[in-house]
Amino acid sequence: MIVEELALLSLIRESLFGLTADIPDGVSWEAVYQEAQNQGVCGLIEVNSLHESTLQWETFRYQIVANNVQILFAQRELVQLLQKHGIPSAILKGTAAAIYYPKPYYRTMGDIDIIVPQAFFSTASVLMEKNGYVISHKADDLNVRHIGFLKDGNAIELHHHFSHQDVSIEKYIIDGLKHIEEADINGYVFPMLPSLANGLVLLEHMHSHLQSGMGLRQIIDWMMYVDKVLGDEEWEKQFRQATESIKLDMLAITVTRMCQMYLGLNDDRIHWCRDADENLCERLMYLVITSGNFGRKLGKGNQVETVVMAIRRDGLFRYLQHAGEYNWKDYKQHKWLKPFCWFYQIFRYVKKGIFSGRGKKILADIDRSKERFEVLKKLKVI
Repeated sequence: MIVEELALLSLIRESLFGLTADIPDGVSWEAVYQEAQNQGVCGLIEVNSLHESTLQWETFRYQIVANNVQILFAQRELVQLLQKHGIPSAILKGTAAAIYYPKPYYRTMGDIDIIVPQAFFSTASVLMEKNGYVISHKADDLNVRHIGFLKDGNAIELHHHFSHQDVSIEKYIIDGLKHIEEADINGYVFPMLPSLANGLVLLEHMHSHLQSGMGLRQIIDWMMYVDKVLGDEEWEKQFRQATESIKLDMLAITVTRMCQMYLGLNDDRIHWCRDADENLCERLMYLVITSGNFGRKLGKGNQVETVVMAIRRDGLFRYLQHAGEYNWKDYKQHKWLKPFCWFYQIFRYVKKGIFSGRGKKILADIDRSKERFEVLKKLKVI
């Protein structure tokens, strides 16, 4: 890691856990600021630690707080609408992750993810449309978990399921929707899943972005949950068994130990991750740093690395077929075109030219995809 990345990790430790920041010599604060943006963690850094770019950083933090207040207001409006019509709901990620932070309103928030029991999904969707929520994307064969809405500039995803195909935590979510809890951020009250289900959502969220670019924001969401909730007793009581049942126990253990090594998570009080492979922790942190928030540092679409990674996982033909089904608009209207989707995807790559004229960059992407694949194999998630 370069000095700016090390500086950012040190500033995160200071801001979240009060540990003295150890800033390397020769650091560029402008580069640290850019790295924090790439990782989606600008709001977490206390500006009094900075020697340069203080005004720029402080201005951006104010913008984060203002945006979060707008999201909290929009979220409360939606929750109240659903409650008024007897529809149970729970917030996923977002504010349901922010509550574990020492200053929740500095955790960068984006879409509002809300889940309702499947039996209420159609009713909730119709109700939202009648109350000014405009559908931005519908559920289809490739996106079956939610419908996207927009209202007053806020993006909302209404879910009836959360899990991706290869890991399912739905039984925990279904049970959690029967035992909804209330949380409060600065007077904005919202419903959330109980602790076990909420933690599994944060773990699955990390898992879902492992292949395309898991960043520090997803890692820190998990870390703050562990810090506030998941001590040794809680891990042994129910969480360990739950993670083993969905085959994410190795991921949970490795990421938690990684947070102790690099991000300041207490290692005197939390012992259940002590047997983690520290070399694997180091390799995973490297991938997190090089990815950025949702793969931002890998470039638009993560391009070569993501393609090579997917081919390693699925095989060439299967990857091309699935990618073609996802990208070909004509196929979505004419299902008889399915046998030709793989060919469309090849043509699409040729037309975009993502593999042409990039020599050393392509080789670097391929090497990184190999490393990512090996790390994910050791984490037992592929």
